[in-house]
Amino acid sequence: MENSNIESLYVHIPFCNSICYYCDFSRCLYQYSLAERYLDHLIKELDLIKQNTFKTIYIGGGTPSCLKEEQLEKLLSYLSRFKDVSEYTIEVNCESFSVEKAKIFKKYGINRVSIGVQSFNDILLNKIGRKHTSQQVYQTIDLLREIGIDNISIDLIFGFHNQSLSELLKDLQTAVSLPVKHISIYDLEIYPSSKFGLENYQKVDMQTSFIMYQTIIDFLNSHGFTQYEISNFAIENYQSIHNKTYWYYDNYYGAGLSASGKIGKYRYQNTSNFVEYLNDHYLQEKTILHDNDLIFEALMMNLRLNEGIDINKFDKRFNCSILEKYSNAIEKNLKKGLIEIKENHLKTTYQGIFVLNDILIDFCD
Repeated sequence: MENSNIESLYVHIPFCNSICYYCDFSRCLYQYSLAERYLDHLIKELDLIKQNTFKTIYIGGGTPSCLKEEQLEKLLSYLSRFKDVSEYTIEVNCESFSVEKAKIFKKYGINRVSIGVQSFNDILLNKIGRKHTSQQVYQTIDLLREIGIDNISIDLIFGFHNQSLSELLKDLQTAVSLPVKHISIYDLEIYPSSKFGLENYQKVDMQTSFIMYQTIIDFLNSHGFTQYEISNFAIENYQSIHNKTYWYYDNYYGAGLSASGKIGKYRYQNTSNFVEYLNDHYLQEKTILHDNDLIFEALMMNLRLNEGIDINKFDKRFNCSILEKYSNAIEKNLKKGLIEIKENHLKTTYQGIFVLNDILIDFCD
C-alpha cells in the first residue's frame, strides 16, 4: 500500500460466538485455530502499510472481543507500532467481555469502546439472537469505567416486528441514564442472506418507522445527545472522529476480510472469501473514481452530517462550484424546504433528514 499519510485505519475481525438474526456483515463462528491463522495473515496485510502514525484506529467486526486474551495481545501488540493515535476504538459484545480483556485494552491505549447493545429488553434480545442480557450491559460499562475507559458508545436498533413506541422509549430512557458519551441507533434492515431475510421477517411498517425515528431525534437531542449524523448522537466533544473520516469523505485504510479503503482517486474492496484471504489474496477489486464520482460521493456522505457541506471547502477541494453544478437539484429541494443554505453550509433541514435518499436522487439527475 502506498504511503499517503492517511489518518484513519479500520481493522476487521470477522469472528462471532453466535450470529445475530439480522446480521449481514462478513463474519463466521469463532474457532481458535482459524482465528490464529487469520491474525497471522491480517498482520501480513498490515505490514504493507508503510506509514507509522494514525489519528484514529477502529477495530470492528464481527466481534473483536470474542478473541481470546492471547489473541487480543497478539493483535494489539502489533498495532502498537502505529503511533500518535488520538482515538482508538474497539467493538465489544458484553457476553465475550471480561476484566482481563479490559486490562489488555487499557495496556495498549484503547480509549474508546463501542458496545453492541441493540436493546435493553431481554425478551427482544432473545428473539433477535443476541446472547447478552441488559444486566451484562451495565456490568460492561462499569468495568470499562473502573479500568479508566469512559469514552463509551452504545449501538441500538429500532423497528423490530411488533416493537411499540413505548418499548422504544424505554430503551432511549435507559440509554440516556447510563454514563455513555455516544449513541448510535439504526433502523432495522432485512438482508436476504440473514436469518431474518430467509424467514421473511417483517419489521414495523414505514409510517411507524418514521414516527420512531422522529421520536429518537427529539428525545435524544432533548437529553443532551445531539444528533450530528443521520444515525449518531453524542454529548459535546464526543463525536466519533473515526467515523467522521467516512462522512467527510477523507482517505482511510481498511485491513482484513471484506474491509474497504479509499485512497485519493481510488477505492478498494478486500475479498470476503476466507480461502482467498488466507492465501494472501487480499484485494477483491480496485475502483478508479472519476471526478464526477468523487464529487457526488463526497456530497452524498457530507449531507449525512447535520453540519452539511462547507461550500467554500467543497468548491476548493473539487475545483468546482457546487451551487452551479447542482443548481436544479438545489433549487428544487430549497423550495420543498428539505435543504437549506446557512452560514455558507448546504445541509438538510429537520424535514429533509428523513428523506435524504429522495434528495440524493435529484442530485443524480
